[in-house]
Amino acid sequence: MARRRTPSTFFIVKCVRLLLVTIGISLCMAETSDDPNYAGMLQLDSANLKIYYSSILTDTGANAVSIKAVYQGLAWLAIGVNPDGEMIGGEAVIGQPNAAISSENPGKYFMTDESSSGVVLMDSSAQTLINGIITQDTSAGTTTLMYTKIMEESGELSINPNGQTTFIWAVGTNNNYPAYHGNGRGKFVLDLSTNGAAFAEKPQEQQKSSKNYTKIFAAHGIMAVIAWAFLTPFAIGISFLRGLFFSALWFKLHMYVNCATFLLTLTTFILAVVNIDRKERFSDPHFIAGWILMGLVTLQVMVGIFRPHVETTHEGQKTSTVWKFVIRKWDSFRSGSKRAIWEVCHKLFGYGILGLAIWQMQSGIKLWREKYGPQNLLTPFWLWIYFLLVFALVLKVWAFRRWSKGTTATVDEGHNVIEVPDELQ
Repeated sequence: MARRRTPSTFFIVKCVRLLLVTIGISLCMAETSDDPNYAGMLQLDSANLKIYYSSILTDTGANAVSIKAVYQGLAWLAIGVNPDGEMIGGEAVIGQPNAAISSENPGKYFMTDESSSGVVLMDSSAQTLINGIITQDTSAGTTTLMYTKIMEESGELSINPNGQTTFIWAVGTNNNYPAYHGNGRGKFVLDLSTNGAAFAEKPQEQQKSSKNYTKIFAAHGIMAVIAWAFLTPFAIGISFLRGLFFSALWFKLHMYVNCATFLLTLTTFILAVVNIDRKERFSDPHFIAGWILMGLVTLQVMVGIFRPHVETTHEGQKTSTVWKFVIRKWDSFRSGSKRAIWEVCHKLFGYGILGLAIWQMQSGIKLWREKYGPQNLLTPFWLWIYFLLVFALVLKVWAFRRWSKGTTATVDEGHNVIEVPDELQ
């Protein structure tokens, strides 16, 4: 008769089987290295990145890990350590292909924030990498980062020589650094006690890494600038000079240009919402202002569509001076004229939205510089904005002088009067 297993024996057998399966899976994930200088290899297919590694002893007898990262592309590379598997709070070795090889390139960095200002180069005394180098083969289109790092160093995150350590990686969109790692980032785990077991853990949000975020957010910024640094000032200029147009042509142009601004703003908004992480959508003033701006623009368009009709109370009235025109407008506003109230609110609301949009554009330019490249676009941006302000002032003065000359030529001994041109309203 077969001997019946007790519950405790059955539980032990199940645990042993589970342990064997786990070990088997881990070992299957470790690939045989195709480089004899390294004990193990990990292929990150989604990022076209291959990681070689070995646990070694330095000349002083310290435990160290030797890393070689080969990327199928031309870009800066970063390999680091963080038990949480995240960028913030981690430490990384970053190789910059565009910079000369030195004790700081490849260099060791602290990472305290996702922006470039939060990636801080460690002191020169902490730059202890052995044989650090980053090279590129332009004919093959590959970038290689190699270094040896001591596992236990004062003031730094440690690498476990007898167990698992969580590593992080990032790949730039090009050679420029600092720039956003649009082609991917993630984490992997190495067990250096075996010099072989390794596996990659890719967060869910990294499934989007195949997107070219540089082009996506470049399109986002270009459309925003077209909408608010070109089309909106043009629409305002049309309103200033409405008296130069025949019939209602000025109004049609003003409406069509503003509609184009709304469509471009909506497109840039959708691009941002779809392509940024959910946790970042309300974590930065630029993103928060984007939600507010989109809401205000939508409200302004709706208010423009459903504007009150022109009242006939002052139809046919003409004024010979700007002062009388202002008095007439004030009387209409004070008497509760819906059209007069709407005109004042529509203009003030529009100027407020334009001011917020100008702030939003300069904020976006700063983010672009931090994440995608070192180009300084703020100077030409502000030069253009100042030019628009001066040009608008000149237009207003010119319109006033044109009205003044028209009044002088038309008034005959105080018997005839002229209506204030629309461009002054």
